[in-house]
Amino acid sequence: MGAVTRFLAGSAALALVLGLGQRAAAPSQKGAERGVRQALIRLNQHLAKRDLALVDEFMPDHDTLLVGSELGEVARGPDGLRRHFQALFDRTDTLVFDWREVEVSVHGPIAWLHAEGHAVVREAGATEHRRAYRLTGVFALHHGQWKWRLFHGSEPA
Repeated sequence: MGAVTRFLAGSAALALVLGLGQRAAAPSQKGAERGVRQALIRLNQHLAKRDLALVDEFMPDHDTLLVGSELGEVARGPDGLRRHFQALFDRTDTLVFDWREVEVSVHGPIAWLHAEGHAVVREAGATEHRRAYRLTGVFALHHGQWKWRLFHGSEPA
């Protein structure tokens, strides 16, 4: 191995150790913000269709967490998320969100958002109930797509 090759290999290793490799591979700020906003749109699409593929929008790890606004509404990992969404889809009403404000921040392959708006519950007879809703979420870049790591919703008093 030549001196230049050793230098380049050592530099690459140092960059990875210092975490620079992830930043170099991370998308641009605008691209990341767009990706996180698209994840929020996909959430609504899956909810409206009652589509369990929604679980695939979350990181496939045991410590991925959803904390909803109702008492006991906590789901961990893919199995917990699947049970949570199946129970939600088994109801006669449909839940979607209407966001009026969304703020996204990104740091390398991690992003977070804060959204303010309404949880919209649509009954079978077309009756619609709107409740103030607040959401914070943490995302991780996973194979080029922003996946939910934490979903934390609340209904402000």
